[in-house]
Amino acid sequence: MELFVSFSEIMHYYRRNWIRFFLVILAFAVAGGLLPMKFAHHVYQGTTVFTVTCGVPDDVDSDYHLQYTNILYSRVQSAIPLASGEDLLRRTAEKAGVNPSEITDITAKMENSAPVVKLTASTTNVSKAALISDTAAELLMQQLVQQFPDPVLTASISDHAAEAQPRSNKSSMLKAGILGLILGVIVSACFGILAVLLDKTVRNSRFVQEALKVRLLAEIPHSNRDRGHAIRTLRSAALNAAGDSRCFLVSSVCEHNGGDRVASDFASVLALTGKSVLLVDGDLRSPKLASQMKIKPEKTLNGVLEGEYQLTEAAVSVQKVSGLSFLSGVPVQGANPADLFATEAFSEFVRAAKDTYDYVVFYAPSEMRFPDAESLSSHVHSVILTVKYGSTPFNSLKESCSRLSDAGGDMIGFVTTNI
Repeated sequence: MELFVSFSEIMHYYRRNWIRFFLVILAFAVAGGLLPMKFAHHVYQGTTVFTVTCGVPDDVDSDYHLQYTNILYSRVQSAIPLASGEDLLRRTAEKAGVNPSEITDITAKMENSAPVVKLTASTTNVSKAALISDTAAELLMQQLVQQFPDPVLTASISDHAAEAQPRSNKSSMLKAGILGLILGVIVSACFGILAVLLDKTVRNSRFVQEALKVRLLAEIPHSNRDRGHAIRTLRSAALNAAGDSRCFLVSSVCEHNGGDRVASDFASVLALTGKSVLLVDGDLRSPKLASQMKIKPEKTLNGVLEGEYQLTEAAVSVQKVSGLSFLSGVPVQGANPADLFATEAFSEFVRAAKDTYDYVVFYAPSEMRFPDAESLSSHVHSVILTVKYGSTPFNSLKESCSRLSDAGGDMIGFVTTNI
């Protein structure tokens, strides 16, 4: 795992994966906006006001009148705890014909110390909010009258509850959607930072160069727009690092690292300098360069090594690039290509190629999977490894460099593809 991660590296990760992050953020926003439709339940209130009176005999003195006033006040006060009881809620739901779970609560309060009670019923049933409130008030009045028979109480509704108006979910959906959008941005940002910090693949080419003491020859972009410029940078850096060597080996650390295309492009830009160049597909397991270059060779590397024909007879001139010749092999049967590259016949082939062409570029399959590159490196010397941005493990590159150096190859540098 790389020990150093720059802010620009994190931003580069976001730019490469912006479509995925956009879809994640959009999903959070949509999910947040739809949640109110599923889980949000508006609570509506109905308010009913009723008045309580207490009969007073005509023949009592004035002091007794005062006692009756206090009695009335205490009776009205008792309505407040009765209103919040579970019994009233249950009986209200039963009489109003609703589910008790639809009634959130019922509360009551005394208005300005007067014998007036303001009852409020909260419910999720908008169509029956007024009915529930009036029903609760009627039941509470009946309970008061029955509970306090002496002196006689009378109660009547002075203000019936008004019909509740349904509320739209648009406001709630908009707010929830915005919150979901913000959450999506936060989640995406945290995921991106963690993905880069915990990544064990090659992302920072400069860090790899310093950590392994291996030269970074070029960074090949993901798009084709600047690829030509990057390949020419590779040509200049590789020729400088190789010195007098005119024979190169291009191999991928892992499969699908883009080494085959780097090899063909590198050979092409070498030919553009007016030199003669031979590109050899050394993948004798599953050769791909011929089909990629749309060439159908009749004679192969295998035939040259077996002495069936000469190198110049087998090499095919690439019409699109003046000075570039191509030689491909076919999958070998019953033998390991790594053994074939260690034979004297192959050594003679390499010497003949160096004598015939100004530059020779070999391509070998994945070094981590096959030992072919190690067998070739002792003949070729100038070795270029390709790693794929965000895909090739750092430790795999380190191990490949060590093995190729031990096999006699001169590791002149590496190329990062898919930047």
